[in-house]
Amino acid sequence: MLKRWSAVGGAGILLALAGYAFDTTITGTAGAKPTAHAAASGSSGMSVNTGAKIQILTPTQSQVVTGNQLNVDVAITHFKVDCRYAGTANRMGIGHYHIMLDGGLINMFCGPKATISLANVPAGKHTLEILAAENDHASDMHSAKMVTFTYKPAHTLTIAAHPFSGSPSIAIASPKAGATVSGGFNLVVHVQNFIPSCTLYGKPNLAGYGHWHAFVDSLNGGMMGMGTMLGMSCANSFPVSLAGIKPGKHTFYAELVDNLHTPSIKGPHVAASVTVTVK
Repeated sequence: MLKRWSAVGGAGILLALAGYAFDTTITGTAGAKPTAHAAASGSSGMSVNTGAKIQILTPTQSQVVTGNQLNVDVAITHFKVDCRYAGTANRMGIGHYHIMLDGGLINMFCGPKATISLANVPAGKHTLEILAAENDHASDMHSAKMVTFTYKPAHTLTIAAHPFSGSPSIAIASPKAGATVSGGFNLVVHVQNFIPSCTLYGKPNLAGYGHWHAFVDSLNGGMMGMGTMLGMSCANSFPVSLAGIKPGKHTFYAELVDNLHTPSIKGPHVAASVTVTVK
């Protein structure tokens, strides 16, 4: 199960759901390295051409950021962003976009604005890159836009390691096996000896921290397993859309991963699954 990602350069591949369903053309106004880099940036030869046109409105080139978060404002045309279809079959002209910080994938988004924590990011110059992506998370390097900014806070925000004596584990609390679902549902989990953190998405690994990924029907599909990635969560639930999932029996998975989105977490119960009927 863990073979679908190989940690190259100390990073894994991540796709994360944020902005649950923004399904119109973005016209917003201002207001991890390989393997992550390989799949998210297309450097492994998996780049696609969505036709998307991207403009980064904020931050601006060479902007100085003094707070502990980075506000991102993006405009996308010639492409429809809709995270409801993430992890399902590709649809022409529909997908989402990736945000990468210093070459490492932070998240996937479907809204015109995003906020990125700068916790555990050193002061100095950094690079923000945004790329369109298909539903299976293959990035479009043709659409890539990049800006550099300088992080100059009064005080950097540091999160310390929090190791646990027990093994980390995840279990699915809802829905129950054999349940019938329609429209969408919350995939609810129970996590022990592990701290899911949105703040640390894409940041260097830290003992005791990470998050979990949600999949449908396979942990080992295309795109090094990411083709069936519905998204990720740092909470005890994840909102599953069934927009791109056909009626019938399907198995949904939850798996613990580290900050770099690699399934490197060790333990006998680091992944769980449930089979339900989609109506």
